[in-house]
Amino acid sequence: MNNETVNLLTKFHKDNRIILEGENANDAHTIWVGDFNRHHPYWDNPRDTWLFTNEAIKAAELLIEAVAEAGLEMALPGKILTHCHNVTKRWSRLDQVFLSKHSDNLLITCDTYTDQRGVSTDHLPIVMELNLAVNMFMESPHLNFRNVDWQTFCETLVKN
Repeated sequence: MNNETVNLLTKFHKDNRIILEGENANDAHTIWVGDFNRHHPYWDNPRDTWLFTNEAIKAAELLIEAVAEAGLEMALPGKILTHCHNVTKRWSRLDQVFLSKHSDNLLITCDTYTDQRGVSTDHLPIVMELNLAVNMFMESPHLNFRNVDWQTFCETLVKN
């Protein structure tokens, strides 16, 4: 993922700020998921210092700023590795899942499935389980004037 994608996500958030942060903001849930291709000690193993070049940290910080500006948090906990380099066979974290802060109560789990790695793939699948149960509201009864016995109604009205 390059900076253009991060910029487009940021632009989408800014263009839709009224919906995403307005009075019904808790109804708008945002998830950013993808191979962001960024290394940072916050989510990678901090001992893997060869990953943290100045350029890599600068790119990661651009993503971190965009995520913070959008009001998102990391849903996939830090230090969970998602990618095995084809040549060096070293594991790192390129894939991320970010979720709006007010949605964290919906998150049941977010993890990788190491035993489900596909053939000839270098990324692990990420499985995210959300509680998306919908609250049911009972419709309040309302009067139906088509079902009124108007003759009885008028007689009762005259009496009262």
